[in-house]
Amino acid sequence: MKYNVRAGESDFEIQVDRKGAIRLAGEPLDADLQSSADPTLYSLIIGHRSYELRIEPCEGGYRVRIHGVTYDVAVEDERAHLLAGVKSLSGGGDSGEMAIKSPMPGVVIDVAVKVGDLVEAGQTLVVVESMKMHNEFKAPRMGTVRSVRVERGAKVAQNTILLSLG
Repeated sequence: MKYNVRAGESDFEIQVDRKGAIRLAGEPLDADLQSSADPTLYSLIIGHRSYELRIEPCEGGYRVRIHGVTYDVAVEDERAHLLAGVKSLSGGGDSGEMAIKSPMPGVVIDVAVKVGDLVEAGQTLVVVESMKMHNEFKAPRMGTVRSVRVERGAKVAQNTILLSLG
């Protein structure tokens, strides 16, 4: 699984395979993370160096304290990153027509809008079930539903356009 990590102003890609091997920016990383009796305290060993981490959940991710320095860290797994991905048909980000695509195959469970509806940013548009999980596709911005290309019960392939916003 790939993770996109933002710590302060720095971005990293971390990969963890099924055997627990870790890659940081594509390079192998010899690391071991162990929890303690305190649910916020961890021991991290990288190479031959040991670090004590205090990790606490906070809005938008985690607050990590290491060697007296605190970092706000956001972690997004590959699946969430794909689900957040929407592409603009016109090339513009906040204006123009925008296609909402399914990043994975599945079955449409619900279509919460119809053509002509005015939607707010964050409003649920379509729900797709994939691998027994319900994935809500939300409006990335305010707009008007220009087209709805799926209906409840429809099977969709990866990259199928579900609807478009204008």
